[in-house]
Amino acid sequence: MNTDISYYINPNTRNLTSDIKNTAVKDKEAVSFMFDQLRPVEDLTKILKAPINLAESTSLDKAANSIHLAAGTKIRINDGYVLTVKPQGVEVSGGDRPYNQDAYLKAEQMASSLGTLLRSAGGTMSSLAHSTEGYQWVTQGITDVLGYLGINTGKDFYVNGMKYSKNKNGWYESQADSEAKAAYEMLKANNRTFTFADERTKNQIAYISSYYLENATESLKTAWQKTLEETGINPFPQGFSNTLSQLAMEQDFATGGNDDIFGSSLESNIAAVRKIMERLQNPLSAAGERNAEFAANEKTFYTALLNHLA
Repeated sequence: MNTDISYYINPNTRNLTSDIKNTAVKDKEAVSFMFDQLRPVEDLTKILKAPINLAESTSLDKAANSIHLAAGTKIRINDGYVLTVKPQGVEVSGGDRPYNQDAYLKAEQMASSLGTLLRSAGGTMSSLAHSTEGYQWVTQGITDVLGYLGINTGKDFYVNGMKYSKNKNGWYESQADSEAKAAYEMLKANNRTFTFADERTKNQIAYISSYYLENATESLKTAWQKTLEETGINPFPQGFSNTLSQLAMEQDFATGGNDDIFGSSLESNIAAVRKIMERLQNPLSAAGERNAEFAANEKTFYTALLNHLA
């Protein structure tokens, strides 16, 4: 094994490179989108500092399985503890903490979970948690505290006007969050295509394409664009390892930094496309179902591209 090889990130292609020269960004403004996330992680520090959007008054409608909670609402729970709803969160008071730590921890769980639920209902927090353990913990806390309020969490319920249901994992999810997740999944699916991709993704496809086709013939550049439009396939979707990038990276490390897989002649252009198709026919390892579907799209794309070059 050659321990002298260096590894860098090529921001133009999101791949590894052995040559630091390949880390130079060709167009800083154009490449900035490469680091955008479709669904950024929430800034919990800002969320916790922001006041909760509470109801103007407290009310309970058992028939509708709905409750509105306003600032100042007090909820008596286990072992004499009282939860007080405030714009900054839910406060725990009372009880017999020095003598029963378990009871206090249970009260704290309910207070924290209710605070999270109210932030979600008020629109300042989209997800109730960000891990399996977190969802399990907050789900139990919500179940317990809403039970004291007479809300049946075994079916759909409403908190401050927001509808909540249990998802397939058994965790509570707001209607707003489930709709946002559905829209996000649709966006991801569309961004796997060229036809339905948003403008940002089409710019991304154009940028990565221009990197790999920089020295290619005009014949290949024209055929490439025709293939994008005719097949509707995105050859560089996020979250998938595409064959062109993989072969370019292999050549990079074999040559000490040359990742120009297509070359500058029509003969080398065609040879590179055939090499990609050969790798697709004989992959180095078995692909999972998701990646196998993308590999099939790649075969369609490069078969059409080769036909345009023939």
